[in-house]
Amino acid sequence: MKILILLFIFLNVNTAAFCKMKAYFSPSLDCENQIIKLLNNSQKTVDIAVYTMTNRPIMRAIEKAHQRGVKIRIITDKRQADHYSSVATRLYQKNIPIKINTEYEIEHNKFAIFDNDKMITGSFNWTYSASNKNSENCLVISEEPDLISQYEKRFNTLWKTYDQRLSQRFFEKKLNE
Repeated sequence: MKILILLFIFLNVNTAAFCKMKAYFSPSLDCENQIIKLLNNSQKTVDIAVYTMTNRPIMRAIEKAHQRGVKIRIITDKRQADHYSSVATRLYQKNIPIKINTEYEIEHNKFAIFDNDKMITGSFNWTYSASNKNSENCLVISEEPDLISQYEKRFNTLWKTYDQRLSQRFFEKKLNE
C-alpha cells in the first residue's frame, strides 16, 4: 500500500513538473523575443497561424529558420496580408509556403507550433504595435503533447481548407502592383 501511495505521489509530482507554461505581456519585447527564440531553436518544423504580421525582427527569424532548412508553413488573414506594412508578401517571395484565408471572414488565430513540442498562443499579433504600443499577451507552452497536438490538428485542418491556388494568385497580384 505504501508503495502505491509513493508511486502515486511520484507520478503526480513528475507529471506536474513536465508541463511548462509561461505567460508574457506587452507592451514589451517579451512576446517578440520568445517567438524569435523559438524560431531560432527550431530544427524541423514551424507552423504559424497568425492574423497579421508586420514585425520585421520576427520576419527575419522566420527567413533564417527557412534558410536553415526548417519546414515552415504560414496561414494569415487575407485583408491583413494586403496591408502595405504586412511582411506576408516578402515571406512568399522567399518561397516560404504561405496561405491566406479563403473560407472564413477573417483568420484571427494567433498561434505557432515549433518542432511539434513547443507552441505559443495568445492575443499577441506579430506586429510592431503589439510589441511596443498594445496591451497583449502570449503563452509559451512546452511538454504538453496533447494540447500541442490539438493545435497542430487545427492548423492542418486550416492548411487543407485554404486554397493554395487562390493564395498564390493573391501574392502574385500583389507583386505585380
